[in-house]
Amino acid sequence: MHRTFFLLVMFFSFISLDFPLLTNKKIFSQSYLENNEKEVKAERDRQKFVKEMQALLEAAKKSGFSEKQIREISVTNEGKPVNVWDFLEQEKLRQKKESLAKKKIVIRERYLSVMDIINELESSETRKLDTLKDKSIFMGTEEK
Repeated sequence: MHRTFFLLVMFFSFISLDFPLLTNKKIFSQSYLENNEKEVKAERDRQKFVKEMQALLEAAKKSGFSEKQIREISVTNEGKPVNVWDFLEQEKLRQKKESLAKKKIVIRERYLSVMDIINELESSETRKLDTLKDKSIFMGTEEK
């Protein structure tokens, strides 16, 4: 009797209380969306600036500028002087780095199973054994 009464009291107190945690989650998700939108807008602006700089370099090449003059072209972006050639080179390196990072991450549409993990471990073991075998092949009396 006391147990059921206690459970009923707990249940009704749980329902009647207004938990601030629920409203915090909504606020958090809204602020996360705003941050995400800001990141998307910043990325879009950066891509637009990169395209403009590429068009500028192409126009300079077509108009007959020398390679040295093209490398010395600089513009002002948000009050800061930017060397166009160096900026585009850094952009290429950044894109390569991002593409390598994307290759490392394998997006799966399902959860990993035990068999997936075992297969990955076995494939890494065979790779290690193959490299060890390649290192330890003897040619006559000298090691390869």
